[in-house]
Amino acid sequence: MLTKPFIGKILTLCIGIALTQVIVGQERSSIFNQKDLAGWRVEGKDVEGHWTVVGEQLIGENKNKTGSNLWTKKDYADFDLELEYKTTSKDYDTGVFARAPSHQIQIGISRSLKRDMTGCIYAPKDKKGSYPGQTPKVAKFHRVGEWNKLRIMVRGNMIHTYLNDEPFVSYDALTIPARGPIGLQLHANVHMKVQFRNLTLKELGTN
Repeated sequence: MLTKPFIGKILTLCIGIALTQVIVGQERSSIFNQKDLAGWRVEGKDVEGHWTVVGEQLIGENKNKTGSNLWTKKDYADFDLELEYKTTSKDYDTGVFARAPSHQIQIGISRSLKRDMTGCIYAPKDKKGSYPGQTPKVAKFHRVGEWNKLRIMVRGNMIHTYLNDEPFVSYDALTIPARGPIGLQLHANVHMKVQFRNLTLKELGTN
């Protein structure tokens, strides 16, 4: 027969395990130190000066209209990323890569569709169209020329996006790698200047 003290110990242990599962991966930390590009690497040709740090902001600008990417040196599996961005450029095509170039969360004007696809998912490798994850909410919630908050949550093959705290897209990716870096993009053939700040990430564990 189980005694009350023994049952109490079992319950305490079970609660502890449950809490541990909830807490795993719950700490949010900055992936940009607001000082320099430590922890990042630049990819592309003729991209000197494309990525700089000014006034604690990460600045991407390609005056020569050359495309370039800025990647984290660290790889991530499941994560919850938040960042703020702003641009006063009239035409801009940037975004965030999730684990690989194959899956990008768009910020700005799509070169192919010629319209604002911010918060939508560009994934032609999945062969379901160039933007298989779309939403009609862009015009209503995108604050053009102002600071915007973009949240990207990736768990397994699922990608969820939020713009200014509004749920945007939930997309089940077909070919996304299980693990990889996070990247920021400056698309080629258009001069743009984009400001980023408050880049924080939470690695997601069992919860």
